[in-house]
Amino acid sequence: MAYREVPRMEIQEIIRRWQAGGSLRRIAVGTGLSRDTVARYVAAARTAGIAQDGPVATEEQLSRLAAMGQVGPRRVEMPSQDLLEPWADQIYQWLTGDRLLLTRIHELLTARGCHVSYSSLRRFIVKRNWGRRSVRTVRMADTAAGEVAEVDFGRLGMITDPATGKRRVVWALIIVLSYSRHCFVWPTHSQKLEDVIAGLEAAWAFFGGVPRYLVIDNFPAAVAGPDPLHPRLTRGFLEYSQHRGFVADPARVRHPKDKPKVERSVSYVRERLFKGGDFHGLVHLRNEAQRWCLEVAGQRIHGTIRRQPLVVFQDEERHALLPWDGEPYEITHWRAAKVHPDHHVACQYALYSVPSSSCPPGQKVEIRLDSKLVRIYHRGKLLKVHQRQPRGGRATDPDDYPAELTAYTMKAPERIKRSAALLGPSVAEFAERLFDDQHPWSKIRQGHKLVRLGERYTAERLDAACQRALAVDLIDVNRVERILVQALEQDALPQLPLALPPGRFARPGSVFALAAGGRS
Repeated sequence: MAYREVPRMEIQEIIRRWQAGGSLRRIAVGTGLSRDTVARYVAAARTAGIAQDGPVATEEQLSRLAAMGQVGPRRVEMPSQDLLEPWADQIYQWLTGDRLLLTRIHELLTARGCHVSYSSLRRFIVKRNWGRRSVRTVRMADTAAGEVAEVDFGRLGMITDPATGKRRVVWALIIVLSYSRHCFVWPTHSQKLEDVIAGLEAAWAFFGGVPRYLVIDNFPAAVAGPDPLHPRLTRGFLEYSQHRGFVADPARVRHPKDKPKVERSVSYVRERLFKGGDFHGLVHLRNEAQRWCLEVAGQRIHGTIRRQPLVVFQDEERHALLPWDGEPYEITHWRAAKVHPDHHVACQYALYSVPSSSCPPGQKVEIRLDSKLVRIYHRGKLLKVHQRQPRGGRATDPDDYPAELTAYTMKAPERIKRSAALLGPSVAEFAERLFDDQHPWSKIRQGHKLVRLGERYTAERLDAACQRALAVDLIDVNRVERILVQALEQDALPQLPLALPPGRFARPGSVFALAAGGRS
């Protein structure tokens, strides 16, 4: 049996797709979870007061759903291809000798105890080239206005970077609206998450809205696991899709027919926009690409719809898009880390403390980073928020350490003074006098010992002992300890005379006076 914990981000995606009207089966396919898991979280959402046609789930409601913990047990099954392998000779005989249809072969295998899907059987046969693959295709059904957009990356060529004078590769992020065929092109030097989101943000500004579904290519910034049936989005891109309100649907690897409307646009952009052009850097190329989308690609008569994409977009599709608020999106990154024995996690070459009471060392946590803050989650619950630190930096909250280790881990005189103040006014004054030194760090151990004396002999006795030591100007922790051991703190303080008696052999000062010129 295998157990899998459902992260909070995936739970939020289940509820979001359910509130968008998705069926359990469609949500399961889109998230990669089983239908039973999706149904269980949907039922829990209803119990928590989340309605399918109601407002978006709050942070408190999502935290309660995340507290459901682990999913599972889940049975580990043998892949279908391994199940079919012992039947390979029999399948070949049925297919070539008996010329049976695949549906009949599937029935015979099921009757003999080999339970696989029809699609798995078909892939098994195609992989061995036992049958002639059909090259026929069918026209995909038209989508509603504002419903779907397709996204793809294509290599354009090389341009000169005006800052360095070097030649660099240029990629084009192409977004095509499926209904109107209106497109947007965003040239970029890389395919990182920042570049992808920057291109999509520019596209929403160009279109004036956001489509409801986005069919994307399997670029690593957006797709973490390019599984043909259960693709898994990166958390950064998933959070962006949730923020903008669209549902991302990754295409299968090496299946260009999954996004045919944008697939042909790559060569079109390369031939009509880039080749033969003279571009002075990436900014100039982006400006020219936007002008080209409006004046060339948008004004042509499209070969399929036989109309101008820009005209169709303005007349029929623009108003159907989801609203775009125009607010800049702050890109976030998600990382997984393990709590170290020193109660810190390492992320982006910096250290951040984790509360020991909520997450002891050895536990795995999720870290969300933005430009200013670092948020640490454990099982969907927010544990800690830190200011983001530079490379080599460290953010430590003393309260995150266990109580018995705090004094030893934080070598701070001010913290020891605060602890001493809780034990009494005389202890606080003694600590102030103790650290009133040119090198206060040298008194750290004595300060720790002073606080421990209060734990051993009670705060009242320590305060009285410190009062006695201060009365005679005795700033020595060892002598305070001796007072406590001998129980002298309750004795009356010795009364010092107001004036010292004259000495027996005292002489007046005139004896020491020298006459002018008395010594040579």
